[in-house]
Amino acid sequence: MANSKITLLLNIINKLSTAIITCAFALGGAVIGTITGAIKGQTTETGLVRGAGVGAVTGAITALQVMDMMVNGEPFSKVALLHSLLNGKVFIEWVSPAMLKAYQWQTSGMETSLSDMFDVESNVSRGLSEDTIKQLPKRVFKSSSTTNDERDETNCAICLQDFEKEDEGRELPSCRHVFHVKCIDEWLIRQGSCPMCRRDV
Repeated sequence: MANSKITLLLNIINKLSTAIITCAFALGGAVIGTITGAIKGQTTETGLVRGAGVGAVTGAITALQVMDMMVNGEPFSKVALLHSLLNGKVFIEWVSPAMLKAYQWQTSGMETSLSDMFDVESNVSRGLSEDTIKQLPKRVFKSSSTTNDERDETNCAICLQDFEKEDEGRELPSCRHVFHVKCIDEWLIRQGSCPMCRRDV
C-alpha cells in the first residue's frame, strides 16, 4: 500500500516536472524568438510587431523540438540547432522566406507607386533596357562566406537568401550593392535605381 502511494507520488512529480521543463523551454524559445523576430522585422518591411509575433511562435516550436531531441538523445544536431537558434539563423532560414512571400502577396495588388500614379500622362519608362542591364558587372561567388568587402553583405537584399558558392551576383556601379543576377535584373527592368539606397544606376 505504501509502495503504491510512493509510486503514484513519484509519477505525479515526474509528470509535473516534465510539464514545467516543457513550459520553460517553450517560454525561453518564445522570448528568444520574439527578440530575434522583432529585430529582423524592424530591419525589413515586415514590421516590428509582426516579426516579433512570428518569431515568438517559431522560437517556441524550435525550443520544443530541441527538447524533444534532447529526450531522444540526438546530441550533435541538438548542439547545432541550439547554436543556430541563438545566433538567429534558424529564424532567418525558416521564417524569412514565409514572411517575404506574405509581404509580396499583400503588396501584389499595389504594383504602382504614388509617383507612378501622378505621372499617368507621361509615358516615361522608369526601368533600364535589357542591353543596359547586361552591361552591368557580374561576379561569381567562390564560397558561401564571400562578402562584398566594403559593405559586408552576405545575402541578397531582394530575396533575403545567402550568397552561395557559384551564385552569380550583379554589383551596381553607383553604390556597389550586390544582388543575385535574377533578382536585380527583374528589379532594374521596372526601376532604374538601387533597391537599397535608391541611387540611380
